[in-house]
Amino acid sequence: MIQDDTRKLLGECDSGIQMALHAIDEVLPSVESPQLRRQLHRCKEDHQILWRQTHDLLHRFDGRPKAPSAVTKGMSSLKTTVKLTLQPGDQSVADLLADGCSMGIKSLHKYCNRYPQAAQEARTVATDLIAAEQRLQRDLWPYL
Repeated sequence: MIQDDTRKLLGECDSGIQMALHAIDEVLPSVESPQLRRQLHRCKEDHQILWRQTHDLLHRFDGRPKAPSAVTKGMSSLKTTVKLTLQPGDQSVADLLADGCSMGIKSLHKYCNRYPQAAQEARTVATDLIAAEQRLQRDLWPYL
């Protein structure tokens, strides 16, 4: 049970991290503020570190990486493209990413509750990922 919950929680972390990295990459070309650009690059680096930790743990617990669903990724890209086409600028970038952070935080809490037997290392990755999303969300407030 512990190993199964651990693999599932890590898989959800993997999927969420990939979505976050994809979202940041999608909006970076539209960012106007140098400060916001720096914050997003720092956030991206934090997520890449968490992604490596997640994959190391997946390997250790005989788990497999989990990609986000094509529908989820496609809908996210469509929303980003439409919003940035109709309302370009840092406010739209911040709005899109803040919504993504909220969804990520909510999902991660849900998965931590769903997989209570997950190993502490997996729970730590999930908690660190929640903290990274919360930091980004706070960094975005001045741009909303």
